[in-house]
Amino acid sequence: MTSFQIALIVFLILMAMIFLGVPVFIAMLGCSFIGFVWMSDGSLTMALTTFTQTPYSSAASFNYAVIPLFMIVGTLAGVTGIAEGAFRSMRAWLGRVNGGILFSVIGANAIFGACSGSSVAGSVVFGKMALPELRKMGYDESYSMGCICASGALSSLIPPSMAIIMFCLLAPSPLNFNGHNITMSVGAALSAGIVPGILTAVALCLTVRILGKVKKGSIPPGGGPKVPMKEKLKSFKFFIPILLLFALIIGGTMAGWFAATIGGAIGAVATCVYAAVKKIPFKHVIECLHEAAIMEGAIFPIILSGSIFSKFIAASGVASALAKMIANVHAPAYVVFLIVVVFYIFCGCVMDMMSMIIITVPVVFPVLTGLGFNPYVIVISLVFMMELASITPPIGMNVFTTANALRTSPAKIFKGVVPFFICELAMVLILAAIPSLVTFLPGVMGYTIG
Repeated sequence: MTSFQIALIVFLILMAMIFLGVPVFIAMLGCSFIGFVWMSDGSLTMALTTFTQTPYSSAASFNYAVIPLFMIVGTLAGVTGIAEGAFRSMRAWLGRVNGGILFSVIGANAIFGACSGSSVAGSVVFGKMALPELRKMGYDESYSMGCICASGALSSLIPPSMAIIMFCLLAPSPLNFNGHNITMSVGAALSAGIVPGILTAVALCLTVRILGKVKKGSIPPGGGPKVPMKEKLKSFKFFIPILLLFALIIGGTMAGWFAATIGGAIGAVATCVYAAVKKIPFKHVIECLHEAAIMEGAIFPIILSGSIFSKFIAASGVASALAKMIANVHAPAYVVFLIVVVFYIFCGCVMDMMSMIIITVPVVFPVLTGLGFNPYVIVISLVFMMELASITPPIGMNVFTTANALRTSPAKIFKGVVPFFICELAMVLILAAIPSLVTFLPGVMGYTIG
């Protein structure tokens, strides 16, 4: 049996184990061990070498330090009032128009993404803020919660995005694209998400307006009370902390002053200082640090097991074999991309976003870039697609987290999220079809993007 066949069987076993409820990191470790031993005709040498060296090399890598640092930024941003300020400011400007509260949620989520990097955080925070007023004004609760949950995806596109950073760390690099050897840059990838993030926010707002026209009664006529221009202008002060934090973390990273890891450390220190300025009780700061540590403790075993599984996939040569198979079939590149999109929708039914990145990137990324897709377009498109997968049934981690926080039924959110899922799925397909939407800004900033 060839290495490709072994890898395919092992991958199917992995998916079956995850579907049956086996913890992801245990499934990946078990399948990787079986795969290495199987490819080595029963020899334990390759398996033992990989299982002893990889955990140390991964744990000792400073690149992964950026993840808990940005988690600290996100948790502290919630308690310092940054999220509330963004919502209040957007509410002052947009609350008057028809559907204004949902517009405010979408806009605030996009702005909050500049310091959060977590879609779940945005969905929960703004859901708690907006839902009481949405109910009071007569918005359809199902569609409202669907909009809140879907707009959380903006945090995965607007930098700093933990998903984009993880993708870049795991993507094979350097790689050959259009005759150039490209080393994936975290700064370039983060900047590539800005334009798609803004366009997606606009598309979600259009979906709200269309929904209000098509589904009578889902969006109440009229808006909130009129806000004087003086108050609107004063609301800009709420944006100052976010803009300063964004300029500090992302501006420094994109300008090449420091690496993304250092940017995460600077951002974490800056939010701690801001918490002190806001006189946030020290107890709450410690609770935020504890929450970030718990989240990292849940993710890092998946990262370690994912690193081992990636080495197994690389050793099997499955990525190059798949690329050759596709080339022999002569399937158009965009058709293959559509197949990958369907694959991720399925994956979202059984696993969380971080697991999808770790398991699939070593296989899918080289196949799509080999078909001519720009690597940064693939990063943004697939991160967006994985975010979409997290709101699909029956798992839909973001939906269940939001439902738990808002004390409502996940089924109600799944029903209301459908039109917004269709909107964001269309955006994914548009980004793949028009790559300049992704590559324009990084190119202007001087990055080599192929």
